[in-house]
Amino acid sequence: MGRRKRKQQSYKRVKKVPKIFTCPNCGEKSVKVENIRKSVIATVKCGHCGLTRDVLVNSISEPVDAFGDFIDIHYADQELQRLEKRIFKLKKGNEWGELTLSYSILSDICRFKADEALEEKDNVNLDEVNKWKIRAEEYKRLEKDALLQLDSLELEKGIKTDEESLFTEHDETDIKKEKKIEDIFDDPGFLEF
Repeated sequence: MGRRKRKQQSYKRVKKVPKIFTCPNCGEKSVKVENIRKSVIATVKCGHCGLTRDVLVNSISEPVDAFGDFIDIHYADQELQRLEKRIFKLKKGNEWGELTLSYSILSDICRFKADEALEEKDNVNLDEVNKWKIRAEEYKRLEKDALLQLDSLELEKGIKTDEESLFTEHDETDIKKEKKIEDIFDDPGFLEF
């Protein structure tokens, strides 16, 4: 008589969250997050090129979260320029939803730049701080205007309140936006990862 064969157990490898990251400045895998559990501010530091930045963390933040904030801070200038160029295309195409989002992100970046200018230890340039704050307020105002345009456009497109239109099915194919290949390749954020 034969024995019963045992089913072999297969173990799944659990991927761990990294603790050492790649530096956006020098490209070396030498960025480490320090003081993540000790205080509200964590220090993200590259051991190769010496790039250092303090980021805000909370009680449940992991080193990956602090590194993500560090990357956002490092590429803020490039994102600011990219979004400012993209706004002109969005205005031409009357794409008010994306325009609202772009203005919101630009406002946040400008507020961050104002805070960053205030934190400089050597000399604080109040003119620069005020310039960033004014730009942030202007983008916030433009965001509200774009949101109003979006609301009025939706009302014009045909939200009908008569009884026939409430109970009929609508074809949503006209709502989907057609992407053009030129728009995709013109966007520098297309190839970023």
